[in-house]
Amino acid sequence: MARVGELCQRALGYVVRRIRRNWWLDRVCIIFLVCVVIVFGVSYYFMNVMANVASQRSKLIEDALGHRLALPDVFFLFIGHIRLLWMTDMFDALMFVPTAALIITHDRPWRVVSRLLLSWGLASLVRITTVAITSVPDPRPDCEYVQGNVFTTFTLHRCGDAIYSGHTLIFVVCSLVWSSFAPRNWIGRAFTAFVYGLAIAGSLIVIANRAHYTIDVLLAWYIAPGAWYTVAWFWYWHVTKKGRLLKIEFPVEVGRHRDSDTEEKCQRRRIELGLMPDGTPYDPVALYLGAMHGREPELSPPVSAARTAEKQEVDGAVPSPSGTPNINDECVLTIGESSSQAFTEDFSSKR
Repeated sequence: MARVGELCQRALGYVVRRIRRNWWLDRVCIIFLVCVVIVFGVSYYFMNVMANVASQRSKLIEDALGHRLALPDVFFLFIGHIRLLWMTDMFDALMFVPTAALIITHDRPWRVVSRLLLSWGLASLVRITTVAITSVPDPRPDCEYVQGNVFTTFTLHRCGDAIYSGHTLIFVVCSLVWSSFAPRNWIGRAFTAFVYGLAIAGSLIVIANRAHYTIDVLLAWYIAPGAWYTVAWFWYWHVTKKGRLLKIEFPVEVGRHRDSDTEEKCQRRRIELGLMPDGTPYDPVALYLGAMHGREPELSPPVSAARTAEKQEVDGAVPSPSGTPNINDECVLTIGESSSQAFTEDFSSKR
């Protein structure tokens, strides 16, 4: 019993440390995440509204023909019709479970959550513009039309909810989470392949149940990656490069993606992003002005001796006597007292 109690205490301590280290947020990041959740919720709500509108409009086709009609579909000829509609929802759960496990164990969990919700919300906004614009007859012979208020009716598997597949959208977005954030080892690659296999199998299940036409499934596979990489581009240039939302982007240290990253790798990443250790963009003018007024700027620690020697061999740089990195090194320019004095004298003479 004492051993079990000790293990439980260690596990609890690990969870508390991880929450403080990787999950703790400041006020700005909390406000941002609340806004992301609100935008996602609004987009999902109006997608449901437009799906209800599409359901009511698709009934006009049956009323005009006097019977239900399914459009010809190539995959319907090769995939038999099954009546196991619950399997489409089951595959949603099968995609959510490993994705949630990845988020919980990731070193930057809120970044994964933000990217997931923003991409899913953007794709839902696209679906709002497509689901009710062109009404098509539902491929299922036993679906139900929405009869109530389109703003207050919430139902699954309604008729006319066609272009494009919302279930497949979930499959693809969860797969993209794994391909972007899974560990870079054989375990991560194996789980990523497994998740993509689930996504493909789920897409075929959607077609086999006649929940969607093949074109609906294909459009989801086209639109979801577009939304994902659009958000990724915007995030890199307007969040990562600008040093914003640091507790989401770099919860432990600026430039650190994983707890196992070395200090050299973190510094190299800061150099590539043009960020100081506190997350502010690197500004050489501000460094010079700070040196003029006797303020010592917070700079990145020097790269390792091995990296410095390697760089000097490539660039032909001569190491400085003090052992600090040369101006040719991949590190932030260090302003010495002599540089500060020379700049001050030159500035005074021009005045």
